[in-house]
This record gives sequence, structure tokens and C-alpha cells, in this order.
Amino acid sequence: MKLVIISDLFKSNYTKSYLNSCTVIIQYILIVCLTSCNSYNSEFVPIEPIARHRNGMNFIGMETCLECHPKIVSSHLKTSHYKTSKLVEFNDIDLSGKNSVNFASGDSIKFIYEEGTFYQQGYRNYISSPYYKKSMDVVLGSGNKGKSFLHWENNSLFQLQGSLIENPSKWINSPGYRSSLSQMRPITPVCLECHLTYAESQNLTKKRQNNKLIKNNIVYGIDCQRCHGAVENHVEHHRKNRMDTIGKYILSYSKFTQSQRISMCALCHSGLGTVESVKQFSFQPGDTFENVINKNKILNTSREIDVHGNQVGLLMASKCFQKSEKMDCMTCHSPHEQERGNSVKFNSICISCHKGVTHSKQTSNDKISLKECVTCHMPLKNSKAMKLELEVNVLTPVKVRSHFIGIYE
Repeated sequence: MKLVIISDLFKSNYTKSYLNSCTVIIQYILIVCLTSCNSYNSEFVPIEPIARHRNGMNFIGMETCLECHPKIVSSHLKTSHYKTSKLVEFNDIDLSGKNSVNFASGDSIKFIYEEGTFYQQGYRNYISSPYYKKSMDVVLGSGNKGKSFLHWENNSLFQLQGSLIENPSKWINSPGYRSSLSQMRPITPVCLECHLTYAESQNLTKKRQNNKLIKNNIVYGIDCQRCHGAVENHVEHHRKNRMDTIGKYILSYSKFTQSQRISMCALCHSGLGTVESVKQFSFQPGDTFENVINKNKILNTSREIDVHGNQVGLLMASKCFQKSEKMDCMTCHSPHEQERGNSVKFNSICISCHKGVTHSKQTSNDKISLKECVTCHMPLKNSKAMKLELEVNVLTPVKVRSHFIGIYE
């Protein structure tokens, strides 16, 4: 057998046929590529929906948004909004510490992991055999402050009594439960509206919804469609028209009014009493809560608004908002980014409107710069509504960042 050196190849008699073969191969590859592209555009494969809204809107997976918006989607996946609900995974729960909660009554809960599933086992009056054993199926909360766990009982959803808080990591009695083993709390769509993109009750015809849900028609987390509405037509259009760089069939917040933008946030950040009359998961981007946005009805004081849950009410009671025609939640927050702890960004936003401000008093804490606007003018306050049982039978208020922008003592 004779080996042919590459340099000798072009000197040989069969150089021409060799090059012709290469040309044929290259042409074949080009034809395949061009044919594939044409086939892709002309024979579009329909998008498979992952859930369906009762108004007829199809929900699709966020991986479709990654095709054109990789940076935005990748950033959004890290946000508290997106991580606020999901099916429980192994990395969501750490059982390396103390895995039990003791109540004042003598009852207790233990947390275990068996055969790929996490469980909560309830014990009564120091009895060694468990009173119940419930699987931890769904986790609510991004983990920045804590996590609560839900349990599926057939098609009914309940909150389990044991919750996990962060910093330090510790199991506690879920907020609102007595310091003893109690019946599981039913979870209805009104509870889920601020933690899910979509969930649907089995009893839509009844005035009062219960915790029976259509289990396979749920979209966990707050994804793109919760704020941008239906995106199926948008994706189909741009898959077929790759050169069209102007977004079609998608809602743009830049075209929304101030009332529309604030209403979208107010749905979950204005407290239950404000929007509880709205049928669950019926509010759509572009709708408006007139009772939330009407400036003539805004409280001029923050004393009656609890810091937990009603951030919109607190913001709108602030002079910064009342003296501005354009200010809304997104003046300071980007819904696509995880901003927790980014004081540099928030302070720079304050300074952009309050340039050259001088302070009449120096801060008593030398470690706090005069440019730490948020620390002083939006301080952490004790919530009146949200309290945790960190120690047996002792309730501790949760500290929440006040969105009432003002001058505090």
C-alpha cells in the first residue's frame, strides 16, 4: 500500500478528480442547508402548549423565548419572580442541620427524605409513631427569606405546616399556624395568583373557589407570559420571519400608560384587600385597577399601610410619586433582573432626580454614606401582618423594606 503525502496529492494525476469530488461534497452540503432552511420556513411545526388559559390563550415554555432573547431570559430565570414557585427538587431542601420543629403543645414535625421524595411527619404529644406523613410537592418562595411547601392530595392543594427560613437556615412553624399540629391550610387560586403564571380551579361555576385544581394545567413561577400576555403568535411569526427584527404580536410596556404599568404590579404588590374582587387569573397586561391608580384616593400618610404586601400603596403615598407624572415601579426596578442588595443601582436612581441635595444632619452611623439613600429614606420596618414563630410560642415581626419614600427619624 502506498501512502500519499498531501503536498504530493496536488502533483498526482488524480488531483483534478479529487478536487471535483470536494466540490461535489461542498455543493451537496450547501443544498442540504438551503433546503433545510426553506423547509423550516415553509413547513412550520406548531408550538406545543404546556397549559391553556380558560380565555383560550395557550401558554408555551420559556425555552422558546431563549431563541431570540437569551440574555433577558437567562437573567429572568435568576429573579425572585421566576423562582417564587416550582416543583420540589433535591437541591431545594438541605437536611444537614436540625430537621424538626417543636410546638408549645408538645407536638412536633420532622423532615425526612425517602426514595427521592421529601416528607413532613407530624407527631402528637411526644408519641414516637407519626400521626401523619405528607410529601413536599411544591415550593413557594425564592429562598431569599424563606420557603413554604405545598402538598397535593389527589387534585387538592394544601400548605404544609413546616416552612424553611434563610439566614440562618432553620425550620419553623408556617406563618398563621397555631403552635400545635393543625389541619393543613387549603390553597385556592387567590393564594396562587402571586406565585404562579397560571392555575385553574375545577369549580369555575361556583362563586367561591376551593382548592381543587386542574393539576396538569399549571404554569409555575412568574414567566414572560404573565406580564407580556400571549406570546404564541409572536414566536410563530418571528420563527417564520427571521429577518423581522421589530417585535410583532407582543405587548410592549413602553406603550402602556402609567396606570397600566402600575396596575400590573399592583395585582400582587398592593395587598389582598385592594384587588380581591377581581376573578383569579382574569387580569391581563394592559388592564387597569382604577381604585388603585386614582390619585385623589391615595393616602397621604403611610401609617395605615402595612409594609408587607402593599408596596404600591406606600409608593403612591410618597411625595416622589405624587409630584411625578411618569414615575412607576419600573422607574427603579427591572423585572428581568435580580436586583436584591444592589444598593449602588438604587442609590444612583435616587441621585439622578435629587442631584446636588445637601443634608442638614450628618448620619450618626459613620459606616453609612450620605449617598446610601435607600438605607435612610426607605428603611426596613417591622410588618404588622407578617410574623414568624422563630422560638416556641414567640412571634417575631418580619422586617420589610418600606416603599414609602420619606424622611424618617
